Amino acid sequence: MKISVIGLGKLGLPFAFFLASHGNKILCYDKNKKILDSIKKKRSPFVEPYLEKYIKKYGRNVKICESVDNLINKTNVTFLVLPTPSQKDGSFSNQYILNVLKKIGASLKKKRNKKHLINITSTLSPYSCEKILIPFLEKYNLKNEKDFLISYNPHFIAQGTTIYNLNNPDILLIGANSSVAKKILINIYKKIYKKKNVFKNLNLLESEIAKLSVNTFITNKISFANYISELSENSKNADASKILNVIGQDKRIGHAYMKVGTRFSGPCFPRDNKALANFASKIGIKNDLPRVIDKINNRQTLRLIKIIKFLKRKFKKRINIGILGLSYKKNTNIIYDSQGYDLINKLSTSKIGIRNIFVFDRFIKNFSIYKNNNLVNFNKSLADATKHSDILLIMYKDNYFLKLKYIRPKKTKIIVDCWGLFDHIQKPFKIYNLGVNYKINNV
Repeated sequence: MKISVIGLGKLGLPFAFFLASHGNKILCYDKNKKILDSIKKKRSPFVEPYLEKYIKKYGRNVKICESVDNLINKTNVTFLVLPTPSQKDGSFSNQYILNVLKKIGASLKKKRNKKHLINITSTLSPYSCEKILIPFLEKYNLKNEKDFLISYNPHFIAQGTTIYNLNNPDILLIGANSSVAKKILINIYKKIYKKKNVFKNLNLLESEIAKLSVNTFITNKISFANYISELSENSKNADASKILNVIGQDKRIGHAYMKVGTRFSGPCFPRDNKALANFASKIGIKNDLPRVIDKINNRQTLRLIKIIKFLKRKFKKRINIGILGLSYKKNTNIIYDSQGYDLINKLSTSKIGIRNIFVFDRFIKNFSIYKNNNLVNFNKSLADATKHSDILLIMYKDNYFLKLKYIRPKKTKIIVDCWGLFDHIQKPFKIYNLGVNYKINNV
């Protein structure tokens, strides 16, 4: 099977080299010269564990094509891993996919033995394949299932663990209306995955809904955990961590995502939630679950500000805040809609008496987004951020922050441990956990 990948972003690039790691010869195309230069230099263009090792080890199996036309002529299966940005109504834009399909359509018109499988890996809004992408290709006098095949095969991965997730999937979703398309994809993947129960076959619409629904269910669990945290913070003698541990013990629920923490964020969860809500509205469902989840999520940063306001009473001056973790999770440099980003924005416009905001994140090198914010300062080390700050907030779960145990500042610091990393720590730190009542509501 001759395979190509178009789109070498944060999923496409790891995916191409993942396929290459299993002996496949992969042709790739991307317009981004920085990414292509990084591949030539055998370097990863972004933060992703193990990706650079894969590039160095399996680079011989990956070749870059200069044009889509050349790529289509030399392969018979193409994976499209392209951005589908959110639109104002919450749905996803297919513009990047359509731009490439325009080139593919023109190439297929000239190609002998035209039948070519185009597999969409990008996240789509429901009905995209049947009502938008297939009709678009048919405009080129191409017939669906005769000249081309369309399948939908999104991956359930998380940035920061992409390589691991690709190698160890819980689900391999194969969405297609064509039995031929399903067979082709299964033949590619069965050489990689030996467990047959990992394959789940759905039609195109079902697979589009399923992809969004998985992430919405996860955001539901996160928001429920945050809801229990809020209940506990407003109650005497209640610890959310203990309560959630009991709830998660029920096998019907499970412990995954049933932890005290901050709001959900990142490039997938918020937008997939909105996309499912948009689809629900289009089919006549208005008061739906995703919108309630978003309401709970949107007030989580205000909980943190309330805690900061409460703790500030211990100081008789304007205070310095330390934000430990600006990306949305460890092992990635993505700041988009992160917990830390949202908190800094709200603190910058608050009137609770903040002198400076000191930020530390070991995965981020470029902090230019705050070049016009005089409150924000960046530290190169955990020790520096600790030295300068009165109150430190741990914004994502990373055992690296446990190094605070070995830092001995001159005066006592307060840590708001948003993820329950510290079960016990001696002075000079005082630990405040989420989901516990500290009479914060008296503020």
